[in-house]
Amino acid sequence: MKDEEYELVPVNPIKKLQKKIKDLENRSEIDVPVKELRDNIGRLNEQVLKLVTVNINLQAKITELLIKNAEQIEQSTEMIELLKRASEVEISPEKEMKIDLSPVVKELRTISLQNEVIKKGFVELSNFMRTIYRREMITQAVNAPASKEVKA
Repeated sequence: MKDEEYELVPVNPIKKLQKKIKDLENRSEIDVPVKELRDNIGRLNEQVLKLVTVNINLQAKITELLIKNAEQIEQSTEMIELLKRASEVEISPEKEMKIDLSPVVKELRTISLQNEVIKKGFVELSNFMRTIYRREMITQAVNAPASKEVKA
């Protein structure tokens, strides 16, 4: 006992520290602003729903274009077959043969009309993508804090 050192310390500061530690351990609330988190989660949900909608619309447009493309390929194949058959017809010098090109012309007109439809589809898709891009830029500008610039 002679070797032990003793020091006198007031008890009140120690008791206050013990009480603060117990309060912190018992505390169940979080100091993070819950309302702000809820608002952010709500905005994220809205953006996800918009993205899902845009994705579904894009898939529909792409499906339409794929179908039209398949039709175009099929009709091109038919036209090639018609041209092959027409080229296989031999014209003998003794006989004057008339070749009826009206089916070929008809097919070419059909293909031309289909090309116009496909062209319109691509223009609509391009306009749709521009609209989405612009809306996203507007949304980004509205949601961006005043101190930050909107990324293009």
